[in-house]
Amino acid sequence: MKGLKWYLSLFILVLLASLVAHIPAAWVYQQLPKTRGIDVTGISGTIWNGQLQQLSVNRQSYGGVSWRWQPSSLLSAKLQYQVRFGQGSSVRLAGKGIVGVGLSGLYAKDVLASVPVEQVLRYIPMRAPIELKGQLELSLTSLQYAAPWCEQASGSLAWSGSEILSPVGQLTPGPVIADLTCQAQNIEVKGKQNNDQVSSEFTASLNQQARYQSMAWFKPGANFPQSMAEQLKWLGNPNSQGRYQFSFAGKL
Repeated sequence: MKGLKWYLSLFILVLLASLVAHIPAAWVYQQLPKTRGIDVTGISGTIWNGQLQQLSVNRQSYGGVSWRWQPSSLLSAKLQYQVRFGQGSSVRLAGKGIVGVGLSGLYAKDVLASVPVEQVLRYIPMRAPIELKGQLELSLTSLQYAAPWCEQASGSLAWSGSEILSPVGQLTPGPVIADLTCQAQNIEVKGKQNNDQVSSEFTASLNQQARYQSMAWFKPGANFPQSMAEQLKWLGNPNSQGRYQFSFAGKL
């Protein structure tokens, strides 16, 4: 009788493990509360290893997403996934990284993401008739999520293949590198660049109420385009260091 109970218990345990291991991701998604403006199509696989073909937010396609569970994360009381995203994105987004949930909540680390800078500028008000070209690349070392932004984060932003186009000329500032941090919902970005056309530095911040502030300066270099130099008079006089300073503030 004891042997029968042991086999029955083992059978139930194996059955439950099999059910958990094969929970369809599509079924789980159907049980979740829906968020207005977010659409997901083409879900396949399980909650452990699967993918979705299309993620859309406010009718904007951000491409496919795939995920693969990392079983070793259970040793540190975490549920962690290797994730790739952006496949087929209409905004040409591409990226990968690790996301998970632990005792401190949702987190991400080792995230790499790339998107054309003009796609980002769609959400940032511009007060000058200029156009930016190039690729914006995010390298996120760590992020501890807390609504609405983050409790803690660190990483960097790089603007590669950078070009600044205006009605009076074009600048090629070269690589622009910035450090990114977040502490208690306050996001800060500090960056700079320097070449023979122009040198500059900038800082920007975003708080919990989605209000932003930014300050920057630039200084024309030896090879600053003459057609643009002639227009600098409209900006007023530079400071004692030859720098033109400006700032912006508002709400996203």
